[in-house]
Amino acid sequence: MSALRRMLRGVRAIQSSAIASIVAAFPALEPAFIAAGRRLAARSHLLGTVYWFAEEDLVERLRRSGRRFRRLDIGGLPLQVDVTDATGRLHWFHGEPYEPELVRAIRGTLSPGDVFVDVGANIGFFTVLAASIVGDGGRVVAFEPHPGALATLRAALDANGLASRVDVVEAAVSGTRGASGRLFVSDDSVLSTLDPSRSPARDHFRFERSIAIRQVTLDEWFETRPALLRGVAAIKIDVEGTELDVLAGMRTVRASRPAAVILCETDAGGPADIQLTSEGYVATALDVRSGTFGNYAYARPRSIGVTA
Repeated sequence: MSALRRMLRGVRAIQSSAIASIVAAFPALEPAFIAAGRRLAARSHLLGTVYWFAEEDLVERLRRSGRRFRRLDIGGLPLQVDVTDATGRLHWFHGEPYEPELVRAIRGTLSPGDVFVDVGANIGFFTVLAASIVGDGGRVVAFEPHPGALATLRAALDANGLASRVDVVEAAVSGTRGASGRLFVSDDSVLSTLDPSRSPARDHFRFERSIAIRQVTLDEWFETRPALLRGVAAIKIDVEGTELDVLAGMRTVRASRPAAVILCETDAGGPADIQLTSEGYVATALDVRSGTFGNYAYARPRSIGVTA
């Protein structure tokens, strides 16, 4: 029986590769491929498997060719999104938007002219969203230490014509001023972390490789940019387990901008959650994916945007 399964899997893989090669060669076929694939997946698990294999093959071809970006509606805004990455792939091929509650929170919090701080920007999905909202009079500061993610982030800004609104800082945000450190990486840049022992993915991924990176604190970075600090309306933190360190290095920022909303991927009842709630922030659950782990919006009473 297992041999039969392997044979059928091989047949499906061959079929899927053939389909993907045709769609890659004739890009005009892509919308029809997606529409048909979604219908077939809804009707049959077997046909859905063929679509999934074909999609995987096509994604790899698009990644190699550089034709990665597609226009998607993100929170009501038409943005060019990398559909070979998890932030765009399920949306483009399956109609499942990425972290929609966090998108909605950012839309509800930011206004033209605001400053948005993206700590752990990765490939720039939320950086691009924020830059499109704050306009030419606003600013986005995106911190990201991973070289591969940085390259895609810059490509995303160029694809959307938003590079002039964003300061890209090639550094990890931590709690120690002027420090250097190492970033532990896995196959997916989104899982990179400064401390594998605290990573939420530590039981599922191995961090066998690390690279030397620069570290900064938010207090340190904003010290010489007081005008920019005065405009901060929201700070997003997605650092794979070291969010408490980020908070330790932004005490002055929090004191200076008490109305700023902190959008943090963390665990309810975890160290970062305890720290923020002890300071009077009220947490609102956004995209909670596993138990109590996920995105939360932390706002003090009468803060801009998200309310409890």
